[in-house]
Amino acid sequence: MAFQKALMESEVSEGKVHKARIGKKEFALVRMGSVVYCIDGRCTHEGGPLGEGTLENGELVCPLHEGRFDFKTGAANPETDWVTDVKSYKTKVEEGYVWIDF
Repeated sequence: MAFQKALMESEVSEGKVHKARIGKKEFALVRMGSVVYCIDGRCTHEGGPLGEGTLENGELVCPLHEGRFDFKTGAANPETDWVTDVKSYKTKVEEGYVWIDF
């Protein structure tokens, strides 16, 4: 794994979901304070675009069928049992960019 440049830091606003693509890989990012969290960009149910989801009660909600994920860890909410965990990735903010380790 190696850090790769994903988005300009200025594009990742506080408390919103953002999408990024590196090659063919999609990611969903959420910034809280100085920390940017990153999980897989596709839902495990039917491949919904998590980067286009919303935040509700501290969870990222898939826009297709409302599967819920912890945006810090990728853990699926057991109440939305039609989805399974997604992978989370380390990030860093450096040189004006958000970098993802994958």
